[in-house]
Amino acid sequence: MNTRDKLNSKENFMEIIARQNEYIEEELEDLSGYGSEDTEEISETYKNLSKYSLDNMVAAYSVGEAISKIKEEYIRTLDYFIHSWEQSNSYVQMVWMLSIGIMLDIEQKDFLKLVECVKIDDPNDYLVDFLIASRVESWSMHSSFKFAKPYKTLTEVIDFAKNDKNEALSCLLSYLQKDWYKGHSDTGWYDAHKSKWNIHTGYWSFESGALVKILGLDDSSLKEQQYYPYDLVHWKD
Repeated sequence: MNTRDKLNSKENFMEIIARQNEYIEEELEDLSGYGSEDTEEISETYKNLSKYSLDNMVAAYSVGEAISKIKEEYIRTLDYFIHSWEQSNSYVQMVWMLSIGIMLDIEQKDFLKLVECVKIDDPNDYLVDFLIASRVESWSMHSSFKFAKPYKTLTEVIDFAKNDKNEALSCLLSYLQKDWYKGHSDTGWYDAHKSKWNIHTGYWSFESGALVKILGLDDSSLKEQQYYPYDLVHWKD
């Protein structure tokens, strides 16, 4: 099994997954002991479960696990995620969950669980709307971005794809090479590969893969491009 993310080793990725599986078990034990009145504790526990499980899914993809394994992790993560998502502090994670769900062709009933979260806690965001609209035809679009940096660049990809798919792909390549990583400098995982602790689970622009699938772009030139989740886009091939 070859790692997909080259900024950490197979052994380190597996160590992260094993460690966080232990954390998940501890959180599940706590969850089973709460009563219905412990709403704050339950909410915090689901946030922790969502974080650990999502990190494990990313690490599993980075280490080179089969996509069938990633899909199993996704469904587990989804169950925790829908209990804890808030657009104020986990917008990026929603973009990831929507994007990965699109690439994995998850069942509509599962995709709609994410849609319900967005309905309740609307981030008023073009990218989230575009991702949802690819599976829900009646979804209304906002024109603004919650985080214009780096995501607003993706409007060029979407607009060019209507008439010039080569130009759309060129814009996406520029986004991956110049905008994506730098545009996430305010996230907790930015520069994780430089930490003295083993915390790097992988860097992936999941929304780029989702856009390629939605827009029908030829991504053969992106196969080895850093941050691009090629195997998720092509898992049925």
